[in-house]
Amino acid sequence: MKTILLLVTLIFSAMAVSSCTNDEGETEFEHLNPEEEQQAALKTESGQKIGD
Repeated sequence: MKTILLLVTLIFSAMAVSSCTNDEGETEFEHLNPEEEQQAALKTESGQKIGD
């Protein structure tokens, strides 16, 4: 009985792990060069000033 429960647990664990994949093919983080980073920072600052 314990072995059956162990096998069922392992099967569900394997299904859970295999379903956690990134199918988009993109990386999680964008690689910005310093110029793009500065432009993004300026956009957020100007957006906050207008919204206030």
